[in-house]
Amino acid sequence: CITSFTIVLTLGGGPRATTLEVAIYQALRFDFDPARAVTLTLLQIALTFVVVLALMRLGANTVGDANLPVAPRRYLSAGTAETVLNTALIALALLFVAGPMAAMVTSGLGADLGRLAGESAVRQATLTSAVLALLAALLSVALSLSLVMARRALALRRRVGARTLLEYATDTGAGFVLVVPPIVIGAGWFLLLRTVSDVFAIAPVMVVAVNAVMAMPFAIRAIRPGYDAASERHERLCLLLGISGWNRFRLVDWPSLRRPLATGFAFAMALSLGDLGVIALFGSDSLQTLPYLLLARMGSYRTMDAAGLALLLGLVCLALVLAADWLGRGEKS
Repeated sequence: CITSFTIVLTLGGGPRATTLEVAIYQALRFDFDPARAVTLTLLQIALTFVVVLALMRLGANTVGDANLPVAPRRYLSAGTAETVLNTALIALALLFVAGPMAAMVTSGLGADLGRLAGESAVRQATLTSAVLALLAALLSVALSLSLVMARRALALRRRVGARTLLEYATDTGAGFVLVVPPIVIGAGWFLLLRTVSDVFAIAPVMVVAVNAVMAMPFAIRAIRPGYDAASERHERLCLLLGISGWNRFRLVDWPSLRRPLATGFAFAMALSLGDLGVIALFGSDSLQTLPYLLLARMGSYRTMDAAGLALLLGLVCLALVLAADWLGRGEKS
């Protein structure tokens, strides 16, 4: 919550509702005040660092796994009051999530979808979003799998004793990405590159790279349990048979990792498709994604067009997740 940017920017955070991230964005895109942007960036990093330290002192696992199946199964009988309270909380949560979704679908269906689909700007933004998200997801999954494999190899090599600093970094390092907002990383690269290159010329590379890194914690959490389980089953056999490298991945690891990799890919691509943090800085008339175009239409008070684009973006993300789930459920070769 301390790194909120997209929601505040979308709702038009003005002077009375501006977070540090929105202020960084305004300092670079509207005021072009690099000194102020640097100050705000350092302040944002310091603030998140203090919050993380406080949580760690309280015992919170700020970078731990978030896998649902690890919770033990328990059977508890709830009383009448607890049942009523639980039902009310679930209903409120459902209303909080389903209300905006229903409004988006209703408004989106009321938009002129045929005209939107025929606009060259919408088609170009859709293609740009798909290409950038695909590249970011591929890079994120490749980096995440490499990190998971490195962590497992270090753990097997150690066997006993305390973890080394390198093993700790491969185990928890990616999770710390979550406490550094995309807009802060993007602002840093914006300030570094503006003196040596045309920032907007290399904007696609920056969008892909930053989105890939930001999606790594989620991809790792999807890939790591499957890889650890496969390694536990096959490690000794692979050593005895001398299977390693590409042959091991193709023959041994791939059948077990296909679904986790597809899940991680789906998460990474969906996050990249809907990201507005980096593209808000590097976007321009020549580089527009669906979220960037949606924000532009909202800024020009073309709310029906924005609703149609939001519906399109939601359908694309839904189709992506369903396709990844279908691929993951396919028969193992």
